[in-house]
Amino acid sequence: MELYQLFKIQDILENKIKSAVDMDEHALGKDNVFDLRFLAFQVKLGEIANLTKCYKYTKAEKVIPREKLLFRYVDAMQFLLSIGNTHDFNIIDDSVLTPVTTEEHTIKLFSWIYEDITHLRYALGIQNYGDALSVYLRLFSRYISLGRMLGFTFEEVYHYYLSNYAA
Repeated sequence: MELYQLFKIQDILENKIKSAVDMDEHALGKDNVFDLRFLAFQVKLGEIANLTKCYKYTKAEKVIPREKLLFRYVDAMQFLLSIGNTHDFNIIDDSVLTPVTTEEHTIKLFSWIYEDITHLRYALGIQNYGDALSVYLRLFSRYISLGRMLGFTFEEVYHYYLSNYAA
């Protein structure tokens, strides 16, 4: 997979959105724009958890339409890519991603992803770009592993993203 294509498509998509809504990032304030992407990623990640109901004590698993889950997963991924573009982490490729072992539970992975988001935001806030890149790589790896646990291959996610957002 060539992640640079996903980063590039996300950048083009965001520029189109900014132009269409005439968004003035300066009016929002630098700190708010910084926090916006992180909050949006957390919200979208929460939508995936809510859809899967992995956090509930239920006996029977609800059947989730695969297309709906894939849409939510890729929708959240857009903000992960956006954070990468904004902070020049768009240089990574899939060869540097380290998958999480399959013994971990989805609940644990969601928790780790939320922790990584917090750590990344902190590292960037204090301008520690070495740590930030390290955390971003771990976060991206965990997010890809979450997709795998949800039943998606990286190739499937990649092609879904290309076919739905590269227009």
